[in-house]
Amino acid sequence: MATPLPNHPQLRGNYAPIHFEAECTDLIVEGDLPADLEGSLYRVGPNPKFVPDQGYHWFFGAGMVHAFHFGGGRVNYLNRWARTPKFEAEETAGKPLPMSFITDPDTGAIQSDRRNGLANTHIIWHGNQLLALEEGSHPFSMAPDTLASAGYGHYGADLQDAMTAHPKIDPLTGDLHGFGYMSGAIGSKTMTYHVIGADGVVKRSERFEAPYAAMVHDFAVTRDYVLFPVFPLTFDLDRMSKIGSPFAFDGGAGAFIGVLERDAPVSEVRWIEAPVCFVFHYLNAWNEGQQVTFDAIDFAVAPNFPDPNGNLPGHAEAQGRLTRWLVNVGTGQIDREPLVDVAAEFPRIDDRFAMGRHRHGFLATASQRQRGDGGVFHEITHIDLDSGQQQVWDAGFGSGVSEPVFVERSKKADEGAGWLLATVYEPERHTSSLVVLDAMAVADGPVATVRLDHRVPYGFHGSWRPAG
Repeated sequence: MATPLPNHPQLRGNYAPIHFEAECTDLIVEGDLPADLEGSLYRVGPNPKFVPDQGYHWFFGAGMVHAFHFGGGRVNYLNRWARTPKFEAEETAGKPLPMSFITDPDTGAIQSDRRNGLANTHIIWHGNQLLALEEGSHPFSMAPDTLASAGYGHYGADLQDAMTAHPKIDPLTGDLHGFGYMSGAIGSKTMTYHVIGADGVVKRSERFEAPYAAMVHDFAVTRDYVLFPVFPLTFDLDRMSKIGSPFAFDGGAGAFIGVLERDAPVSEVRWIEAPVCFVFHYLNAWNEGQQVTFDAIDFAVAPNFPDPNGNLPGHAEAQGRLTRWLVNVGTGQIDREPLVDVAAEFPRIDDRFAMGRHRHGFLATASQRQRGDGGVFHEITHIDLDSGQQQVWDAGFGSGVSEPVFVERSKKADEGAGWLLATVYEPERHTSSLVVLDAMAVADGPVATVRLDHRVPYGFHGSWRPAG
């Protein structure tokens, strides 16, 4: 039997889950839908049906996928839980259940069950598979039209270990580059590098050792290099009984960037010492010879996580800024320069330019912030990284915008010529809408607004699948 939600800040307002699956045909549209928008936008985020009374964290809620299907001048919508084995077991039991772990009978090492996760962090289209992703599991397949759950195991035994939520797809080859962390066991410093071909066949899935065990949420790939930045959101299971979290930001552990030439064996990963900070997400990366440039959202410390003494970060420390990193992988020299001086997250580019030099970036931002605002972003910002010029659309302080997903006008259009799609929570209506912005004229506001009669709870990431 489901029970009322605990009184928790990440279970209130638009962080609260919705308790239904829905299908809506021909949604009301205000404005003019672009005629070239033909395909589907997918978004995923935590939407727990059962929540423990103590110890909830937003990152660990069961995943729900929201789909907006565009075609023929109409938009249809549906949402479905990712019916992982954990979700189905909780439905059967009528209560929350702990994560499932596997113990190696020979070594006693414990690891999460790679096929019993949450599927709550990102959703992508690759190799004719719609894949819901999260930190500790294999990709979870879902039907692109109906969102019916197909389950784990699409890659069989060829994919070792977990694959995190931020693989990178090479626009030239179609290859997907991914990675996992704590691959050997819970608390191990072992990582895994994956490459999956455009045909969905696993090309590489190989382990290597990092300097220490840490949460490594994202990474960066250029035409010639793979970079594995490891920042000190360290893991120690003994902390659970002391501070209630095995993860803590421990600046004394240092920070490192693993550098691997793309075609080299993982035994050749080299570690460069890096400035101590924390990064969840990277906009993009490219290289000119040994000079690698990547743009990232830098935080002073890891937001939402304690230090080793159990102290949570202050309000100012929990604000990320878009920052350009200049890394010479030959000499180890690293320089950083700020790009956007407002709180920002969820950076996206025109993905046709991934792994090469990019000019345009798109962000969720918040020029207004105050304690207790829940870390919500109320603006979408476009930055021209060549000129430094910015355009901003403000949904209004108190509203909440999602990560903006870019859709090109055509395969041959100039970089940035296209549309931004984002959901917006509107507190006065207590519902959500989907906005369509001209990516090169963000400040003009939505060209179309697609109305829902319910909320899309705050989530993490999404992507576009073109029709056909």
